[in-house]
Amino acid sequence: MKVLVPDMSCKHCVMKIEKQIMMDGLKAKVDLETKSVSFNKDSDLDKISESIKKAGYTPEV
Repeated sequence: MKVLVPDMSCKHCVMKIEKQIMMDGLKAKVDLETKSVSFNKDSDLDKISESIKKAGYTPEV
């Protein structure tokens, strides 16, 4: 699964999102080039989206 994060623009953004996802006990790969967050479990979609929002960014499913 992939969630787009169009307002992610630099490595600082990536680190901020990665840190929040880790703090929430989730696993995902944040990719600046595609401005996306990838993860395996479909059931984590809401949790990942919430983590991205907590980090200050706007997830698009």
